[in-house]
Amino acid sequence: MFRMVKALLPVFLSVSLVMAAFAQDALLAGAFNETQAVRGQAVYYQHCLACHGESMNGVDQAPPLTGPQFGSNWRGETLWALVERMMTMPPDKPGTLSRQELVDTLSYVLWYNGLPLGDVELPAEQDVLSGMTFELPPLGE
Repeated sequence: MFRMVKALLPVFLSVSLVMAAFAQDALLAGAFNETQAVRGQAVYYQHCLACHGESMNGVDQAPPLTGPQFGSNWRGETLWALVERMMTMPPDKPGTLSRQELVDTLSYVLWYNGLPLGDVELPAEQDVLSGMTFELPPLGE
């Protein structure tokens, strides 16, 4: 059994790298769908709204989740880095949201920021999200 796993490891790693490269290209082409973004919106309204506001501009000490400041703070970071940051939320109950809830909420934040909807859901796997870097669409799109 160990030999088989050892033999398949390079294949698995190659597939993971291809998936991550595909996923990065997919972000600006629609890496999440409307169903996922709407689920994320429900999570956002239940757990994030009080601190980040309805328009995601941030309230009091909470940073904005939209606009130039948000874009420049996260540009070039992986989507996994965003998910890891989200794992510390909400501040009064960190770690209580499931990974799927976090990725759904991230999909809503990305949608709110103008990234396009696609046909598939954004996967919750760390290796895929680690291969996707955050960027907002160019202004006017």
